[in-house]
Amino acid sequence: MAERSLSGRIVTAFTLMTTVVAGLFALAIVIFINQAEVQLVAEGLNRQLDVITSTVSEGEKPYLGPELTLYRAPSADDATLPDWLRNLTPGFSEIEHDDVDWHVLTRDEAGKRFILVLDQVEFEERENRLYIAAVSGFALSLLAAFIIGTLTAGKVIAPVIRLSGQVRHRDQLLSLAPPLATDYPADEVGQLAAAFDDTLNQLREALDRERLFTSDVSHELRTPLMVIASSCELLLETLPHDARERTQIERIQHASEEMRELVETFMWLARGEQAKRQPASMNTLQHIAEEQFRRWSPDAEQRRLGLRLTVEAPDDTLYPTPMLRAVIANLLRNALHYTDKGDVQLVLQGRRFKVIDSGAGIPIAERLSVFRPFVRGGSSRGDGIGIGLSLVQRICAQQGWKIELSDAAGGGCVFEVDLG
Repeated sequence: MAERSLSGRIVTAFTLMTTVVAGLFALAIVIFINQAEVQLVAEGLNRQLDVITSTVSEGEKPYLGPELTLYRAPSADDATLPDWLRNLTPGFSEIEHDDVDWHVLTRDEAGKRFILVLDQVEFEERENRLYIAAVSGFALSLLAAFIIGTLTAGKVIAPVIRLSGQVRHRDQLLSLAPPLATDYPADEVGQLAAAFDDTLNQLREALDRERLFTSDVSHELRTPLMVIASSCELLLETLPHDARERTQIERIQHASEEMRELVETFMWLARGEQAKRQPASMNTLQHIAEEQFRRWSPDAEQRRLGLRLTVEAPDDTLYPTPMLRAVIANLLRNALHYTDKGDVQLVLQGRRFKVIDSGAGIPIAERLSVFRPFVRGGSSRGDGIGIGLSLVQRICAQQGWKIELSDAAGGGCVFEVDLG
């Protein structure tokens, strides 16, 4: 019952309540009929036997109806009595004989035994009709309960369904959206609508703060990053090619470019659905993969690792450059960071690609958590804070891409991204 809808629970509860009440009522009718049968038949036979004994004492022949049979004998075990009527205890009893039920009244009077037998066939027919009426009433009560419960549940749930539709409407996130509680009376649904109003107001305020924050960050960070990048370019032009400072400046320039792309990616994610409607630079998977291969090759050489790019199946589909670039960059960075020896492969397979490393791998118990923000594996190293794979997961979820993690042959990990 816990898995049913609210309307289904109301109908079920209504039907169960009617089942219990109607069942108890039908059971009471059956018990009452049985008790009334015994009492009424016993009283009738006693009155009939009084008349019979009085008539017999006056020397007259008693009148018996078609359903009555009278037996007279000097004793309870007299041979003239049928076997099934011998040695009966005085009083009223019900006896089954030859598959027929009989009402039997036994009385000892004036030294003789009188046995009055009543055939139950007609009485049982009336009794069965009453039982059928009771069962039919029970079934009709259940049907009526189901119909009334369904109609009642529909009326009770209608405001909740309406409120659910209003809450789900995307216009509710707009700052000028009207309150919900004004459309409902001050009952439980009205209180629920008021609670939704409070929650939606807090959500709107949070979204407004996020929009302002992303706008401010976009404006404030891009300017100093451009200054750093332009300054690095000027310094590189003025320094000789064999100057020792060039390596440090190139590292600064490289870090500045990473920071710029990271800020751009975060800004893109913060826009949510708006990001899908806004124009963005588009490129093929192979173009972005080759760009990232050139970018991370020096890092791989510095770590004495091999970095290979393999194009098994080309694809001309265009993808948003910042998003796909961030995914490939974070996966390559993660693979190089956690690989001590061997190589890292970037394999393009049409509308999907794989990043394969020969590192230590990720235990199965940790695979579900590595995509969570600020979660690092048990073999974590360096100064990372655990947002790379989380960022990849968020980008894939927003773009409708699928990412899977599995073991590589011979050890290591395989991150497979399906862009289709």
